[in-house]
Amino acid sequence: MPTKPKSSRSKDNNTSNYKMLIFGAVAGIVLFFAFVSLFALILLKTDIFSDSFYMPAGLISGALSSYIAGFTAVRSVKKNGVVNGALCGLIQALICSVAVFFINGNNSGSGIFILMAVIIALGALGGISAVNLKVKKRYK
Repeated sequence: MPTKPKSSRSKDNNTSNYKMLIFGAVAGIVLFFAFVSLFALILLKTDIFSDSFYMPAGLISGALSSYIAGFTAVRSVKKNGVVNGALCGLIQALICSVAVFFINGNNSGSGIFILMAVIIALGALGGISAVNLKVKKRYK
């Protein structure tokens, strides 16, 4: 008896995983620069903050954006939350750190590595929370 040919379902699933990782990373990059712009506007309008608030504001922006990016990238895939979230965070961290490196005039210091670590870690955490989120069933 002839066997059925294998379908290319796994190949289609892998391409959708990559598309969602790219989509999540792009969303994270856009959110990162939106949050940084928002914090910059707040810091410029108020005179009570000093220069020491710039690094924590960047880290908070990176943390929020990477968590949301990891969550959105893994939410539709619903598997391998740590790996997919960390990959999404890695893509976002590389692009954001290169942009910040050139914006700062090639002198970012060690803060850029801390930012990359925070982005990757929170991306993985967002992926974990996306996989473990339970959907409530509605009974009618």
